[in-house]
Amino acid sequence: MAKKTPSSFVNRKHIARNKREAEERRRILMALGALGAVIVVILAWGLLQTYYFTPRQPIAVVNGAKITRQDYQKRVLYERDLLDEQMQLIQQQYQQFADTFKDSPDLLKSFKDQTDQQLNQLYSQRINLDRQVLDEMIEEQLTMQEAEKRGITVTDADVSATYDRIAAARAGGFTEPSAQETVTARQNATATAAMFTPTPTLSTTTAITPTAVRPTPTINVISGDALAKARADWEAKVQQSSGMSPAELREVVRRQLIRQKVREAIMAEADTTGLQAHARHIMVDTEEEAKKVKERLDAGEDFAAVAKEVSKDTTTAPDGGDLGWFPQGVMVPAFDEAAFSLPVGAISDPIQSQFGWHILQVMERGEHELDQRYLSAVQTKAYNDWLKDARTTADIQDNWVAADAPPDPLLQQQQAQQQPLVLPTVQSNSMGTTPTPQ
Repeated sequence: MAKKTPSSFVNRKHIARNKREAEERRRILMALGALGAVIVVILAWGLLQTYYFTPRQPIAVVNGAKITRQDYQKRVLYERDLLDEQMQLIQQQYQQFADTFKDSPDLLKSFKDQTDQQLNQLYSQRINLDRQVLDEMIEEQLTMQEAEKRGITVTDADVSATYDRIAAARAGGFTEPSAQETVTARQNATATAAMFTPTPTLSTTTAITPTAVRPTPTINVISGDALAKARADWEAKVQQSSGMSPAELREVVRRQLIRQKVREAIMAEADTTGLQAHARHIMVDTEEEAKKVKERLDAGEDFAAVAKEVSKDTTTAPDGGDLGWFPQGVMVPAFDEAAFSLPVGAISDPIQSQFGWHILQVMERGEHELDQRYLSAVQTKAYNDWLKDARTTADIQDNWVAADAPPDPLLQQQQAQQQPLVLPTVQSNSMGTTPTPQ
């Protein structure tokens, strides 16, 4: 029987269907390709946004100078690590000296209380660090801009010297220049102390005992390969903890030096002559005691005699409460107001401060040269006034929010436990001392 020839109609039908199926597959592949391309673009944009654009976005702008999120986060991590190192050092010091006081419970308790107080202060700084770092960076920009106005710069040699000095100090030593400065400072201190040492008077009844010569403490000088290693170790530590490169770390040092120069320049401009008061005071613990002191003075008793008898200010009481000359603004506000508003010779009513209750008498007031004791306070005030004015007049765009700070494992741990942040407990054991979160 002859084989049947396939129908041409069936062949055309199959061919048409195959074409339609191929076209549908092509369209599906094109759609999938387009979707994949869109996904790739979205992912790429997300990566660019996360790792390029967002880190470079300014969280603050100071007179046109940008502080980027990336630079801010690196500085936060850097400052956190510095505080963590300080806390670890305090813990190590406690461990080293705790055994010395083990037979003196009172001394050990006092030492532990002092250690806890230091840790408390550092933890308080740690908690508030995120915002404080931005404030510091804003101040840094203001001082850098002021430095440019004044033509204040630092040389590469100055930066390198300070950079090496920090690296050497972290390794427990000194660079050669800083070691020489230390030796000179010790020699000067010894010479100054000798000037105030009474000279024994020779007599037939007094024997002079020679003073034992104290050995000069050895200064660990770090140089050459040891200094290079100290630098490398410091840079590696900073890179690991904050992501800050050696060049960025060097820039931090450079800016610190410029800030110090600007500060010194502004402080040097402070007026060392101005309105001052010469006053004396009597300090007691309670308002009732202060009223009794006032009654005695109003009855005619001598101010100096009463001060020597009852004043709790052990520094001024032997001198009848005499404070000497002091400029406006260096005393606590209530005390300062009375000192510069009372008539000369008048005796104040009781004045309260954080130190106690005071009875004040103004002895003199007028233009006077600053006493060395208050020069530093006046100069510091001059710088703080400049900084306050600079922040007020500057064009500062502050976009900071708490989420701009890098994650803090310490705070996250406390939040996960729904507990407030607490101090570590100082623990002594044979394996050493470590902070233990409660």
